[in-house]
Amino acid sequence: MTAGGRVTLGVLVDSLGPEVARPLALPRGREPLVGSPVIYDPEEAPAGLDGAALLVTGRPSAEILTRAGESRVAAVFVKPGTCDPDTLAAAAEAAGTALLAVPQELSWGQLYTLIDALLALVGPAQDPGGTRAADLFALANEVARKVGGAVAIEDLAMRVLAYSTVEGQRIDDLRKEGILGRRVPEHPTNAEEYSGVLRADGAVWSYVPREFYPRLAIAIRAHGEALGTIWAVQADQPLAADAEVALMEAAAAAAPHLARINLAADEARRRRDECLGWLLRGVGAVDELATSFGLLPGEPLTVVTLGPYAGAADAFAAAHAADMLRTAYLAYRIRAAAGVARGRAYAIVAAEAGAPLLRRITLDTLARVSERLGGGWRAGLGRTADSVGGVPAGARQAEEALRAICGPFAQEPVGAHEELSAALFLMDVDAALRPKPSLYGEPLDLVSGHDAKHGTDYVRSLTVWIGAHYDVPRAAELLSLHPNTLRYRLRRIGELIALDDPDTRLVLALQLRLSGATKAGG
Repeated sequence: MTAGGRVTLGVLVDSLGPEVARPLALPRGREPLVGSPVIYDPEEAPAGLDGAALLVTGRPSAEILTRAGESRVAAVFVKPGTCDPDTLAAAAEAAGTALLAVPQELSWGQLYTLIDALLALVGPAQDPGGTRAADLFALANEVARKVGGAVAIEDLAMRVLAYSTVEGQRIDDLRKEGILGRRVPEHPTNAEEYSGVLRADGAVWSYVPREFYPRLAIAIRAHGEALGTIWAVQADQPLAADAEVALMEAAAAAAPHLARINLAADEARRRRDECLGWLLRGVGAVDELATSFGLLPGEPLTVVTLGPYAGAADAFAAAHAADMLRTAYLAYRIRAAAGVARGRAYAIVAAEAGAPLLRRITLDTLARVSERLGGGWRAGLGRTADSVGGVPAGARQAEEALRAICGPFAQEPVGAHEELSAALFLMDVDAALRPKPSLYGEPLDLVSGHDAKHGTDYVRSLTVWIGAHYDVPRAAELLSLHPNTLRYRLRRIGELIALDDPDTRLVLALQLRLSGATKAGG
């Protein structure tokens, strides 16, 4: 059952499956309602935990379970490790809160995403006959029992909406990664494989990628419009003889559920993105808009924007990146408004731009986004605004920071605007000089021309020497030369250009930096 954004503990346990969450204690049975996941913070007062799923990332203890019970936590997730599970289970029984063990290899971020997605997706949906209500996870389990193989239900973006957890049914690494990541892993065969399923009138077999189990798949449609797909894994034993019929019935049962999910999600996303865009532009009643996102109008706010290193993100990629960013901040109870505006993922975060935790969460999210979507994503942070009124300026700064991070003069995947002034300056100089001959003119062209004509290595010697802050011994070491050899080389270069003139050195350093970055980026 579901109620008000919560699911019963039984639904949660069954949907996650024994490989993800193994019950150690259920003192109130399977009926308690479980709400949003929260990562345990021992330094923070236990407020707002009523009915929560508490993820204890550190060493679990009986004291933590007692505190969870006092805060009316519905379920506590732990990695027992060296702790005695029986002792923890006894403490959970005394506290009246459920205790579930998760495997060591499962990251807390993955578990948070699984529970968060489950709460968003699980809900009543009528089958075509209108005789019963069933959520997608229950449907997946029902179909898995009928066909004799593990089942997954996906939307058109290849996001895993639900999956079966029937004991004894084997899955391969491809299915396991899809469950944990909530999305089918990227593979060169994906496009052809899925298009074949969506073109077919009934169930079809898929044997690619060949290193994994075969799959029987069918498209989910409503009024001729494709909404998603259902996939059944054939492991060691053949699927049931009537597996194709079972999948056809399942597709019909899943169609109204997916239609409802898509309609609600599209409308909610559209409204949220619209409000976020107003905040970023400073349009309308910004104080009320900030409050609607859970932000305080007068508190410090930082704008974060994400984008792929090369090119622009498509609509799905931007939305997916924004969702992951929102989930990551919420996992650490950092309030944020996240969504898509101007075709890019944005977040307005109630945190200082220089906060190490904000940087770490953003960096971890980038790694997951890049892994799932490709493109080597980057993030730019604006300067922290004193209040919501400063958000538009922060948005422009975040965009400038992202531009610098994706340019040739910055190396890190995450950068704040105040850290990137040099990179932004060099990009502007590069843009101004690129169409002009001065970028490759004197004094650099005299030196490079000598190299081309006489086979010397003066340009590289100058680059290393300037990069070493004109320290001859250090530069010589980097060039694997004797210091006297480098000094002699610099004197010869000084016969070509006025190397002792400070203006010449400045221009030469800029030319070398700009041309070197241009060649590296090109």
